[in-house]
Order: sequence, then C-alpha cells, then structure tokens
Amino acid sequence: MADEDLVPLIFNNSEDADNILNDPEESLAYFSMLNYGLETKRFLFLDYKGEEGYEIVNYILDYEFNHDIELGTPDELEELGEFDYKYLPEKIREVNKLISPKGYGLFTYPTTGDFYALFIAELEHKDALTQVDLLGDEDIPEKERHIQYYV
Repeated sequence: MADEDLVPLIFNNSEDADNILNDPEESLAYFSMLNYGLETKRFLFLDYKGEEGYEIVNYILDYEFNHDIELGTPDELEELGEFDYKYLPEKIREVNKLISPKGYGLFTYPTTGDFYALFIAELEHKDALTQVDLLGDEDIPEKERHIQYYV
C-alpha cells in the first residue's frame, strides 16, 4: 500500500483528501497529511511530555461534533480527562478502551520530532493504517516509522 492510499482512510472528506493529494508545496503524502492534519486540527499535536488538561477529551468532543457521533458519555469523558498517566501511550490505551466499542481508535502518526500527532479513525482500517512505513528512514526504529494503535 502506498502512502497516498492512507489519505482517504484518515481524511474521509473528499475535499480534504484532494487538498492533501494535490498540495503543490509537498511532494510526499507523509508531509502533506501531517501538515494538513495539524493545520486543520484533524491531528492533535502533543509534545513529548503529554497533554495539559483535557486536550485529548476536547479533541474527542470536537471529533464527535464534526462527525455527529458519540464516542463516550459525558461521565466517561470526565473520567478519561482525570486519568493519571506517566507516559502518553498509557492514556492512548485508555482512550482506545473507551472508543473502540464504537468502532473507532486513537492512532499515533509517526513524526521525526519530539511530539505526538494523534488522530481518530475507524477501526475497520486499522490493519491498513498500521502497515505502511511512512518515514522510510532506517535510522529510526521500524515501529516508530508506522502509524501505531495502542491497546
């Protein structure tokens, strides 16, 4: 599967996919998806220390509003916001416990920096999303070059 094939799995709006695939400033789909996702807040940007406050909960609420779905009840989201963790993947696992029964997952997009780019996508695409080496840099551990789903 090519990088370009991931675009409609992450950005299910055809206008978004067109903007990414026809970005005159980027020749690689990897950078185009990352830049567009961060610019449009489709990706949640967190630095290596993790989130401050309810950033993930607010991201989920925005996703719910934009897609007219419910991924968690207000009580579940409140509990998720208060979840104490040491490393961000622990929190991502908690998010996935909550939203996976609805058919969605919180994924990490690979980056070369010390920040996390997270996005929500439908779990039916999990295998396809996690198979592609997006960075192609052999100096980076193989696992870090792929989209990851923590369970």
